[in-house]
This record gives sequence, structure tokens and C-alpha cells, in this order.
Amino acid sequence: MNSPLQLLRDLFPFSQPAADRRPAVQFQEGLPATADLPPLATVGKLSSDLLPAIAGQADLQIRFKQLEDAWQQAETALPVLEAEIAQAVLPLPPEATHAAIQADNLLKGLALAYTDIARGILAHPHDAGLGHLRHRAIRRALAMVARRQLLACRAYASPSPNSWRLLHELYQMACDPSAKPLNGETAPIEHAYLGALLFAYLEPNKLPRTELALIHACTDQLAAYATIGHALPEMQNNRSADACFLVRPDAATPGYPLARLPVGISTEGGLIVDCSQVLAALDRNLARQPGQPVQPQLDAPASLLHGLRIIIAGRSTRRFSRTQFKPRADLVGGLDQVITFLDGHACSRRALDAVGRHDGHDLSESEWSLVDESPDGFLIRFIRGEKSKIGAGDIVALQPRESSKIHVCLVRRIATTRNRLELGLQLLAPQVSLVDLPTPENASRRAIYLPSLPAYGKFSGLITQPGTLLAGQQITLNTLGRTRRHQIGQCIERNDGLEFVALDPLPD
Repeated sequence: MNSPLQLLRDLFPFSQPAADRRPAVQFQEGLPATADLPPLATVGKLSSDLLPAIAGQADLQIRFKQLEDAWQQAETALPVLEAEIAQAVLPLPPEATHAAIQADNLLKGLALAYTDIARGILAHPHDAGLGHLRHRAIRRALAMVARRQLLACRAYASPSPNSWRLLHELYQMACDPSAKPLNGETAPIEHAYLGALLFAYLEPNKLPRTELALIHACTDQLAAYATIGHALPEMQNNRSADACFLVRPDAATPGYPLARLPVGISTEGGLIVDCSQVLAALDRNLARQPGQPVQPQLDAPASLLHGLRIIIAGRSTRRFSRTQFKPRADLVGGLDQVITFLDGHACSRRALDAVGRHDGHDLSESEWSLVDESPDGFLIRFIRGEKSKIGAGDIVALQPRESSKIHVCLVRRIATTRNRLELGLQLLAPQVSLVDLPTPENASRRAIYLPSLPAYGKFSGLITQPGTLLAGQQITLNTLGRTRRHQIGQCIERNDGLEFVALDPLPD
């Protein structure tokens, strides 16, 4: 039974927080409590305590203000977790996986909270004074979804299908390509939407993790040059179809290349994203001379921009069909590890190989299942072993079990699905060998010599540490008992871990 004092309090509700004030009180008490917490704890408390309290706030303007305060607090913690996830080994260890889940939950919760405000305003169209708030909420929600998708890409995971559904819904809340022209409130929404789509079209799981932030910044600039409109039947036969993508707002995907639509996908009711001017912007940057201004000015290496252009133009296609089989293989990653592996330290499970193996070399080997194979590559799935910071563009050595042959490959695609890590590998050459390169210190540096490169042309290649060689430099290599003279040709590939150059033969 309630005490007389409690009955008196119930009769006079002004003596305690009213029901509609309780969420505000909970928020005001909870937000300061996150200020001194570690980043992971801050993110967890915001998701579990603060967002539910904000959702109970009936006044949409107050709710938006509280979300903005919570977002400011999240900004003190999220960048720390994002950096840790981007630098973690793959597959992600339990600590990094937990951090990724917590960060994803917060971004998802914030996106849905902002979206609920926009939906609430749309449900009461007579209140014209909330139109500005609706657009602000949609912009915030779009930013949360895009950041959530970038977080997934940092771990080479595919963005959630629901994130694409929400992204399409948010765009349609504010923009209609056939309606009134864009204005100061709707133009940023369309820009953010196109930026998210453009980043997805670049297939981030085929790009180095170390370059994702740079590429994301480039797509934000390039989004201003993409256009979107309703799909028309004749568009599929246009000459510019290679640079166009079909978006179906009812589908949980970013869209499909218009020139390569999957069977059963109709253009009816869809939207077309035209990237013709995006290609033109990339071409201007690729043709730019030193000191020459260009719009937009993309702060990225020419090799990266050229790769982006190939992807957007629809030239990246598979040249061979896959064959299905599932043997096992050993893998090491990184140039130094691959060179050591090639230098007589590789072994399989055969007893004869193990007897001849040299000890004392710390090789980070891992075991993989060979899921698919084609004449120029492999699809492999992680089973067990040493984890490493493998990224798209890295070099790896792959040795199938019960085989002495070692395949030197470049990582072209990485995906983490259902807690499984998969790599798409490009086989560089039928055979490789190690060579010694002279250095200014009169020492030697080991490099990988590739006598033929079927995927690139009728020339040989060399893979070494970045900055070791200069274009046009002449070198002498002792390979397979013969001395050959070469001139350093074009750079085929370059990143933080390696430099892959073509070799032009010189007369002996």
C-alpha cells in the first residue's frame, strides 16, 4: 500500500518529473556520465542508455537537439574505434570485432533516430514550420548511414542490405528527380546520396584499406558531377550506358551497371545515375600538368585515379569462368614474407618438404581453402593460422597442399561475410624467381622477377620495395643462370608495401 506521502505526491505531479519529461531528465543525467568514459564504453552507453531516452521525447525539435548533443559526444569516441578497426589484422580479432559491432550499433541507432524525426514530420504535413527540421534530420541520417557503410568497408564486410533500403528511403523523402529543382536544402541531400552510391560503385572490397579514407574523400568531390534521373527504356542502348548505373529504390543494393544488368532486373520504376561527367573529372585530373589548377582537384595519386576510372567506366570484368574445387593451401602476405617464402622456406604437409625446410625464419603462415580457381586467379577462404594486415593491392604467396608450386598473386578483392574472410587473388605470372638489386650502399636488395606477365603484355616485370628504382634506370639481373640487361619501364602498381614495374629488354 502506498504511504500517505506517496499518495500526496501522486496528487501533485508537479513535485516529480512528468511522464513526458522523464526522457529529458534521463538524457540530461546520462549525457554528462559519458564524458570521462573510454571510447568503447562511451559508444556503448550512448547506444544502450541515451538513444532510448531520446526516442521517448515527444517534441521533435527537442529530440533533434538531444540527438545533436549525443552526436557531438559520439564524435569524441567513434574516430578512435574506426582507426583501430582499420588497422586491425584480418580476420578481425574478438576485441576489434566487438568494437566494430558497438560502433555499428551506435551509427545505426543514430540513423534510425534521425529518420524517425523525418518520418514524424512527414506524417503531419500541415505543420509547414518543421520543413527545415525535416531536411536537417534527413541529411544527418544520410551521413550516419554512409559512415556506417564506410565502417563495414574498413573490415572488408559488405554493408547491411537494410542500410541501402534506408538510404533509398531517405533520398525519396526529400528529392524527386522529376519534381521541382534542387535548392539549398535538397541539393546537399542528393549530393550525399550520390556520394554513397559512387563509393559503392568503386567496389571498396577491391581497394586497399589504407586508401579507403582518401577514396571516400574523392567520391565526395566527384558526387557533384554525377546526375540522377528516372530510368527510360531507351537509356540502356545509349553510348554512355557504360558509365551509368541503375538504382532500384525497392532493392537492398546500391544499384547495377546499366551495361551489365543481371537477368531479370528491369529498368521500369528505377533511377539512372549517370557518371559520364565523373569520368570527365577524372580525366582532367589525370591529364593535369604540375601547377595547373583543375576542377575538382583530387588529392590522390594518378595510379589510384586511373583505377577508379576503369571501375566506373565498366571495364573491370572477369575474363575466365571459375572452376569449383576445395583443396587447402598455405599463404603468406607482404613482400618481405613472400621473398622469404620463395627463398627456400616454403613447405607443405609432405614429409620430404618439411625435412628440407630452414628454421629460424618467422613466417606468418595461414591455412586457406581454395574455393574457386581460374586461369588467372583464385578465390580463397581463411581457415586458421596467423592473422595479418592483408589489404587489397598486397602481394601474397600461395602454395597448394601436396604441391611444390608457389603462386605469387596480388590481392584484388577482400570480403568478410558470415564471419568468414575471403580473398580474390590475381595470379601474376606462371613462374617467378628472386633476383638481387644493387643499392647505393653497395649492398643488395632482393626482389621478385616475373619473366612473363600474361595479364599485362609481352614484357617481364619486377616487384620490389617502393622507391628502390627510377623510371628509365638500367639494371642487370642474373636470372636462371643468365645475365639480362633491362630498363625500368612503366609502373604497373604501387602502394605502401611494394612497387611493381615493367622491364624493357636491352640488347646484350
